[in-house]
Amino acid sequence: MVILVTTRVNDSVKVSGLAIMGGTFDPVHNGHLRTAVEILDRYHYSNLKLIPCFQPVHKDRPSVLPQHRLDMARLAISGDARLSVDSREIDREGPSYSIDTLRDLREEIGPDESLIMVLGMDSFLSLPTWHKWQQIIKYAHLLVVSRPGWEPDLISELSGFCENYRAASSHELQCAPSGRVWFETLTPLGISSSMIRALARKNESIAYLLPEPVQKYIEQHQLYR
Repeated sequence: MVILVTTRVNDSVKVSGLAIMGGTFDPVHNGHLRTAVEILDRYHYSNLKLIPCFQPVHKDRPSVLPQHRLDMARLAISGDARLSVDSREIDREGPSYSIDTLRDLREEIGPDESLIMVLGMDSFLSLPTWHKWQQIIKYAHLLVVSRPGWEPDLISELSGFCENYRAASSHELQCAPSGRVWFETLTPLGISSSMIRALARKNESIAYLLPEPVQKYIEQHQLYR
């Protein structure tokens, strides 16, 4: 029998569970943050961690130093106690492999706590190229965020993976520590880090694309010029 552990706070149910979002966050922007808060609002997880990577394995090296990306992420979430920033991948240095981070987190939170890794659809489609990708599901659930109406063609490896692990309902992500894949539709904001970097290089305004403290940080340190 699986028991869902909840805590009632101010007449609302708070679900035990830790969600994480990884990325370069170069820079963090309102699209990242909107996804994070929508996930928290829908599922009521106890916390969502943003985990900036040190060196992405499948992307170009980030444009600015890791400490800048970490500082901007911390500024971005400072007004929401449900969000936090985890520096472990930057502290670890070297290529940032998700499997290493998930193993660390699982050891910290114990075997019974629900751990949810939030992925965009593009990242999910590239999953078979990740280091030890088939082991990821042992440590966490995958919550895959897609835009409305998009039904991608899954390659055979991913198709079989989804058949084996796809959840019948989102509730399964709250009733077990790991082992399920769930697809969630969110309406995305049309913002990307590359757009912000391009605007900054042209000395055009990046206002309202990211939190104001992050905008001021970029201007103060003359990043992306």
